[in-house]
Amino acid sequence: MRKIAFLICSVFVCSWEAPAQSPAVPEEQWPREFDSGGNHFVIYQPQVDRWKGNRLEARSAVMVTQADQTVPAYGIVSLSARTEVDKEARKVALEDLNVAGATFPAAASRQAYLADLIRKSLPDWPRVISLDRLLADMKITRAETNAESVQLKNEPPKIIVSNATSVLILIDGEPVFRPVQSTPYRHVINSPALMLFDPATSRFYLDGEQWWMTATSLNGPWSVATAPPADLDQVRAGLLAEEEKDPHAHPQDLPQVPPARVFVSTSPAELIVIQGEPQFSPISKTELVYVTNTDRDVFMDVKGQMFYVLLSGRWFQAKTLQGPWSFVSGARLPRDFTSIPAESAKGYVLASVPGTQQAREAVIANQIPQTATVKRSEAKLNVRYDGDPKFRPIVGTPMEYAVNTDTEVILAEGRYWACTDAVWFVADGPQGPWEVTDYIPSMIYTIPPSSPVYRVRYVHVYGCTPDFVYFGYTPGYLGAFVSDGVVVYGTGWWYPGWYGNWWFGWPWTWGFGFRFSYWGGGWFWRPIAPYWWHHHTHASARFYYDHWNTHWHSGDREWIHNNVNVYNRWPQNAAVSRSYLARPMMPERRPAEPRRSGDVYAGRDGQVYQHRSDGWYQQNRSGAWNKVTPNPQLEQQRQSRSLGQARHDEFQNRGQVPGIPHTVAPRPAVPARPAPSRPAAPARHR
Repeated sequence: MRKIAFLICSVFVCSWEAPAQSPAVPEEQWPREFDSGGNHFVIYQPQVDRWKGNRLEARSAVMVTQADQTVPAYGIVSLSARTEVDKEARKVALEDLNVAGATFPAAASRQAYLADLIRKSLPDWPRVISLDRLLADMKITRAETNAESVQLKNEPPKIIVSNATSVLILIDGEPVFRPVQSTPYRHVINSPALMLFDPATSRFYLDGEQWWMTATSLNGPWSVATAPPADLDQVRAGLLAEEEKDPHAHPQDLPQVPPARVFVSTSPAELIVIQGEPQFSPISKTELVYVTNTDRDVFMDVKGQMFYVLLSGRWFQAKTLQGPWSFVSGARLPRDFTSIPAESAKGYVLASVPGTQQAREAVIANQIPQTATVKRSEAKLNVRYDGDPKFRPIVGTPMEYAVNTDTEVILAEGRYWACTDAVWFVADGPQGPWEVTDYIPSMIYTIPPSSPVYRVRYVHVYGCTPDFVYFGYTPGYLGAFVSDGVVVYGTGWWYPGWYGNWWFGWPWTWGFGFRFSYWGGGWFWRPIAPYWWHHHTHASARFYYDHWNTHWHSGDREWIHNNVNVYNRWPQNAAVSRSYLARPMMPERRPAEPRRSGDVYAGRDGQVYQHRSDGWYQQNRSGAWNKVTPNPQLEQQRQSRSLGQARHDEFQNRGQVPGIPHTVAPRPAVPARPAPSRPAAPARHR
């Protein structure tokens, strides 16, 4: 199998490029015009037929004016390409571009010759397109997609509602204590918060950044330590020495007073803080109201007198805010949720309401992989274990996984496979030596959600050469899964961690307040609450689904850079999400003289269509344009271009922000009455 995989890889060609130094983003406009071989070409925006993994199939309308001709020939080119996606810049590069076919309905006698010109001009074709243009096309035209919907666990966590400023501290099961060397303290190792216990005084100390909180019981009550032991700060510095620190100061975000309450939970939990008694505001066009004095998504259906809360993409309902809460599927939500105005203060929750445009867009976007080219000789892996490697069975499979390490290591087919930062490695033993692999056992993609290593099945190999491997991951690797018609965060399972000299936790679903971000590609935005006392060490990163340094302010450039694209965490000479923005958006040939190229489309019926101010036209076999009654597919294509342009512009203006796009799909146009069936004058050209 290894030999076969290598032979397949050897047929690919890869050119290694160093990432550019943040080049200016050129304005992207379609259609694109260029001259090649003395001929003039106009390429219209590709229309997606199918996009699966890193393979795109599309069609483009083209206009070719030969050097010795004055009348252009319109045609349709069927394309296939390997896509390389940069979700941070929201650009897609089309590599290994291939022409699968080309037709020119009004120039049948010259079709073979024109198709040959198209193929010869391929080196000059535009190779970069906005991700948002392609996603808009897929959303409106319903291009072929293959969303994997999985059965996840939807039992509610413990939902704590507090009417005073509060902080939630999570412990991974019952507290596990380990002595802190050369101190009297014992450290609760299985929590992202820093908690110490002093046996001499039977007192807990909790690191609250600006304060030390103290209590004699985990259940409290907790209060500010008025005279904390002098050595606590030194102990904290030692235990957090390896934590990645925020290089930017954010004093404006630091609370001025300690929280009124501290909640400690040894089971999955979520905290909803309402500042005082709930204050409600109506949502227009619905019978819903929402609570305004909280940063969480809390609603009430006035008609049904039920409360609803959105947590990790799942809806829960209760008759009172104090519960008991129960999961409610999208099909059982009050219909008014689908009528929440997109521009309203709570419009972003539409991405979590099945059947809405926003939910469908989220599902489509969740299938697009972030890709990178990894250099075999440069990507290195060192797996650390707490003692000798220990493995447990993956239930329902013949595989096993390592439990006492912070790297996902799987025993399958007699070898050891490790995945870190969305790159796969292989070794003959659990300690290595590790090498980048271009082959992944198919059984790995059968790992069930009940397994703590489930997320690795969202990392794929898309191709390779003897020197490089093309990797990619979909947002499931970072905890964004499709279930119940929407994208949710986390599997819902609680996976017990490893508690030895170190604590290695598994991904958590609850407790972090993650909020969906369309622009960021998944669930990694959390509300900026005043109290966030969880830390981010290398040993504890995994329970955040490897979201990079959640302790940082979400506006930090580095925070966005490393969360949107995990390949940015690799050294530049090891893994590169190629910076296609460094390439010119159009070939640097003789500038083509702009022409009246019009708004032209490649119909699924093999015909070329043009949209003008007075309606739709189809080019007949003689080259004339006849006005036609628009069909739904043509209107959808026009809408998708309009939406794609608006989304592209919105991203250029807003950048990486939480929530959903402000721009929504345009309403379908009312079809115009057909004009008399006489040929219309052709579009003017030079």
